[in-house]
Amino acid sequence: MKSTSITIPDVAKAAGVSKSTVSLALQNSPKLRTETKKKVMKAAKQLGYVYNQGAANLRRRSSSMIGMIINDLTNPFFAELAIALERHFSEAGYVVMMANTSEDREQQDKVLRAFCEHGVAGILISPAVGTQQQDFASYFARGLPIVSVMQPIPGAECDYIAPDYRQGIQEATAHLIDQGITRLAFLGGRLETAAYQERKKGFLKAVEDAGIDADNIQIVPCPVTRKAASEAVQQLIEQEHPPQGIVCYCDIVAFGVNFGLRNSAFKVGVDIAVTGFDDVLACDTVSPPLSSMRPFSDQLARLACDSLIQKLKDPSRPVSNHLVKPKLIVRESSILATLK
Repeated sequence: MKSTSITIPDVAKAAGVSKSTVSLALQNSPKLRTETKKKVMKAAKQLGYVYNQGAANLRRRSSSMIGMIINDLTNPFFAELAIALERHFSEAGYVVMMANTSEDREQQDKVLRAFCEHGVAGILISPAVGTQQQDFASYFARGLPIVSVMQPIPGAECDYIAPDYRQGIQEATAHLIDQGITRLAFLGGRLETAAYQERKKGFLKAVEDAGIDADNIQIVPCPVTRKAASEAVQQLIEQEHPPQGIVCYCDIVAFGVNFGLRNSAFKVGVDIAVTGFDDVLACDTVSPPLSSMRPFSDQLARLACDSLIQKLKDPSRPVSNHLVKPKLIVRESSILATLK
């Protein structure tokens, strides 16, 4: 029998079940027992049957595909987050179409249009820098469910899931101040993003609470790349009174700081205390190991997945935002040898 002529009744006969059971198994329905699904899928595979998801979507007027758009997959945090998101959607019975925009709004728009042309049920997005509500106006107008993660879409009425950036950076800064550090810098990030502004507020709040003189603090925004951070920290240490502690926007920036100080007279964890944000897997393996705020990427992914699925089930559900409290993971980079 040719695979193109194999039908659901053929699979049902081979598996010894009803046609409706085969349909439910092919849709990965939770109504069926795992053993039954495995039996049906085994029969389908042996016969060479291929499930036509597109045709099924047309029949049901729905889709099990989710469009996932990530702003920077070269950043290990977003790669880790994307893996967690894909896993949670898969466990819920959805197939993920993923794209990377490299912080390019034009590419983001192309991906959005392409995903919609392929009939995705909803969009999970970490927006590119500079994204505005009008970029999504036509999609909101047609009722496409959209959930934003890590960065909000300014002015948009959609769910937003992110770490509590302000609280996290405030805690990281207080960790350095508690050691007696009084000359501090907040390094990295793009001025036009909400995530940067929230982080900066956390830094300034910790400094204000400690009563540190404004002359002893510096705020140095820069692109979130190792190269930009490396160049920025080299300028900081050339000053007459360089900072004793650097609170980095994220781990990528902290890695750049470490690289920038490699051939200088200043050593991380000896002369300058450094903290990151994201707690990516590499934090344990750099030298010295990097102290970082852990944002709990798996929890963020689960919340984002649940938010989008709930919106798919109930399009009229009110907007619901979630901030996840991060946790400081202290390692050698943030404990100055002179203060130990």
